Amino acid sequence: MSVLSVLVVDDEPLAREGLALRLAEYEYVTVLGCCNNASQAYDAISVKQPDVIFLDIEMPGKTGLELAEQLRLEGNPATIVFVTAFREFAVNAFDFQASDYLLKPFSDERLKECIEKLSSACDVTQVVRQHEKLGRLLSRKTGNSIDSFIHSLEVSNELSSSHELHELQQVISLKSGSVWIRVKLDDIVWIEAAGDYMCVHTTNDTHIIRKTLKQFEQELDSAHFPRVSRSAIINIAKLSTLTPNSNGEYVAQLSNNIQVKVGRKYKFSIDELRPQ
Repeated sequence: MSVLSVLVVDDEPLAREGLALRLAEYEYVTVLGCCNNASQAYDAISVKQPDVIFLDIEMPGKTGLELAEQLRLEGNPATIVFVTAFREFAVNAFDFQASDYLLKPFSDERLKECIEKLSSACDVTQVVRQHEKLGRLLSRKTGNSIDSFIHSLEVSNELSSSHELHELQQVISLKSGSVWIRVKLDDIVWIEAAGDYMCVHTTNDTHIIRKTLKQFEQELDSAHFPRVSRSAIINIAKLSTLTPNSNGEYVAQLSNNIQVKVGRKYKFSIDELRPQ
């Protein structure tokens, strides 16, 4: 089971300390601390970043529901388990996408059920995060998403040599409309944001892709494809000169007589990467 880090928030000292002791009996639960009000809890959550918050609803000042709403609006990923003596709050609790609702007093069996549910959900979340991390690493190293890489492997008749694998790693798969195309990384000169679309300018063509510049940044190695402005990425291998202009920006001269503006804050990194 995954180790869960938890924070207990309750204005009643006995309830707070009692729950913390009960949670500490689980070998895969780490109690990060206890808080007696929502304000104190908010600060602790920001610093300790718990996986799970056992949150009382009725507290002086800001209620547990109000704290949960604040965390939700800020995009905090912590899982909420509401703990209260008032059954009437149950419906409201699940409106806040709470993982569980413990009605005081609750038995050891009910707490165990809650912990096992949280741990199982955490296991699933970790698998998803590992899959996403693998996807980002694969995209950065090969220019392919997991799906397109698998597809490439399937259509390449079970690659039989390291040479063929090396060739596969030098391309990026792009979806243009309903068609998937494979573009050699060496052929890309620069990438330009154009509204909701991206223009991938290659040596001989331009491909219109429904994608964001941020996605390209995640998929391409920044050492070879640095971002040079809010709307452009260039292939550093295609850069010949970097010249300042009158407004403090720079102009990157690329192959095929292409000129791309370079923002001032991006210039230093480009200058460091540029072949000497």
